[in-house]
Amino acid sequence: MLPFMFRLMVLLLAWVAQPAAAGAIEVTDLAGRTVAVASPVERYVISEGRYLPLIALLRPDDPLAGLVGMMNPLGWTQPGLEAQLFERYPEARDLPLFALGGADSVSVEQIIELRPELAILGLSDHGPGAESFELIRQLEESGTAIVFIDFRLDPLNNTIPSIELLGRLLGAEERAAEYVDFYRQRLDRIAERATEVATRPKVFLQAHPGRFECCWGMADGMLGPVVGFVGGANISNAVAPGPTAQHTAEFLLVEDPDVWIGTASGTLEEFLAGGTPVTLGDDVPPEMAEASLARYLAAPEFRHMSAVTNGRAHAIWHNFYNSPFNIVAFEAFATWIQPELFADLEPHATLQEIYDRFLPFEREGTYMATLERLPD
Repeated sequence: MLPFMFRLMVLLLAWVAQPAAAGAIEVTDLAGRTVAVASPVERYVISEGRYLPLIALLRPDDPLAGLVGMMNPLGWTQPGLEAQLFERYPEARDLPLFALGGADSVSVEQIIELRPELAILGLSDHGPGAESFELIRQLEESGTAIVFIDFRLDPLNNTIPSIELLGRLLGAEERAAEYVDFYRQRLDRIAERATEVATRPKVFLQAHPGRFECCWGMADGMLGPVVGFVGGANISNAVAPGPTAQHTAEFLLVEDPDVWIGTASGTLEEFLAGGTPVTLGDDVPPEMAEASLARYLAAPEFRHMSAVTNGRAHAIWHNFYNSPFNIVAFEAFATWIQPELFADLEPHATLQEIYDRFLPFEREGTYMATLERLPD
C-alpha cells in the first residue's frame, strides 16, 4: 500500500490536470464561512445517510446523481426507507462509506480517493463538524470545498437556510423553494398563534427514554427550544448546563411535569426482545409504539407523574431532532402542550403530505404515540 502522503500527491496532481470547472458560485454556509463551489456540482459526499431524504426531496427523479460517498448508511436511522431506496435505486447499495461509525472513524484518505468537488457536513452532529479543523484543512487542500448545514443545533432558525443552501448547490432551487414555502407557512402559523398563550404548562422533554439511565432532558439545543416556542415551560432550562443534561428521577417527582415527551430511539428488534427503549420509526406498527411507551412509563419513577395519570405523556421519533422534516415534531409539540390553541393542527397529515408531495417513497411506520392510560 502506498504511503498516504504519496497517494495524496498523486490525487492532487490528478485534480490539477482536470479541466477547469464550468463556473463557480459563492455561498455562505451555516458556519458563516464563505465558500466558492463549482457549479454545477458533479461529485459530492455527505456526512450522514440521514441527509438522503432531503436530497431525494430536492432531486426526486434521481436522488443519487453526483453522490459518490457518505459516512454512514440511511439504514442507521431509517431501515425501512433504506429498503425502499435500494428497491428503486439498486445502485445505492454500492455507495461507498468512508467511516465505520461516527466522526472519529472517518477516513480522510477515503474521501479524497472519491474525488468529490464538495463535502456536505453537519455543523454539529454524529459526523465531522465545524470544529474538525484538520479534516477541513486536508479536504480543502485536496480540492474539495466544504459546506456546513444544520438541523440539529438550532432547528428553529437553521432549517430553512440549510434547505435553501442545498437547493442552490444541487441546482434544485425551485424544489427547495416549494418545500420552504410549505415549511414556513406551518412554522409561522405556530409562531403567530403562540403569542396568545396565557399559561405555560411544565414540560419535560426526555431524550432516548429507556436507552440510558434516567433521565436525559433536552434544554437549550436540538428540540429543547421548541417547547418554549409552542407555549410550554421546559423544566430542564433552569438546571441544564447545555443542550442536554441528566436529571434524577427525584427531579421529575418534585417538578411533576404537566406534559412528558420522549424522543424515541428504540428499534423494533429491541422491543420484540423485551427491551425498554421507547420505539418509533418506519418499521414500527402503532400498537407496538404505544405498547413500548406504556412499558417504559409503567416504572415507579414515572407512573405517578401528572403527565402520565392525566394522559399527557407522548413520544416522538427521535430522529426529527436532526431532520428537515422537523416541522412535524413542532406541530406535535404544539398539539400536546397547548391542545386547545392548536386543536386544528394535524402533524400526522403533515408528515403524509411531505411524502405525497415531496418524496419518491411511501410513508411507513409510526412516528408519534400517546399514552392514554397505563394498563391495570
